[in-house]
Amino acid sequence: MIKNMIKIIKGKNLAFVLLTVICLVFGGAAFYFWLFQPCGVFGGMPAKEASARLLEFINKKVLQGVAEAKLSGEVKKMGCLYAFQVEVAGNKYDSYLTKDGKLFFPQVINIEEEMKKGTAKESGSTLGFFSVSSDEICREEGKPIIYFFGSQSCPHCRWEHPLIQKVADKFKKQISFHDNMDKEADSAVFQKYSTGGVPTLVLGCKYFRVGSGENSGEEKELQNLTALICSLTGNQPAEVCQEVEGLVNQINQ
Repeated sequence: MIKNMIKIIKGKNLAFVLLTVICLVFGGAAFYFWLFQPCGVFGGMPAKEASARLLEFINKKVLQGVAEAKLSGEVKKMGCLYAFQVEVAGNKYDSYLTKDGKLFFPQVINIEEEMKKGTAKESGSTLGFFSVSSDEICREEGKPIIYFFGSQSCPHCRWEHPLIQKVADKFKKQISFHDNMDKEADSAVFQKYSTGGVPTLVLGCKYFRVGSGENSGEEKELQNLTALICSLTGNQPAEVCQEVEGLVNQINQ
């Protein structure tokens, strides 16, 4: 299973290799159970031996020559866990290992911090099953920002991507297009407007949708995207927006 996953992601961002793959393999481990358990019943091994065992596992079974993981800084004791940082290609990741060297926790989510993060407030829905946010239009150099988030491994993304590219091309002077196909840019925007799925489209931080427009069909999706962007640009360019004037008038803002 691990080998098949590595074949898929070789050549992609190394942070994705380390965090996503290992999280998929070990996701759901009970971190806090091990943090507060009395350790005597589980046995243990010296920190140096445990960390060496972990690095051997990551390098041989996960990275498989894509990069090399190494220990960064000192190993600390936390209950029945060793806490340390793993460094891969200059990036450091907080990691935890049970003292018996058997269970690895590659990432721990701080619930309080996650709860503080903003999420888009939905005030309704509109064309193309897009949600309408109560946020102000986000701009870059005075132009509404159009975001696309997707992956080539996702068939729905491959369907949607050329359509948003085609529409964005009509508004070259009016918008700023952030085409995040297989990219990790604009993560804060993605976290705010997406449930974690792709494709995700965020049009000017005003309209957002997780999923493709396949149910509407290609022609209708092109029209809907065009109309929504026209509503952000003040119906400019006129020659483009006149063609979807009726749809623009239907938009729930």
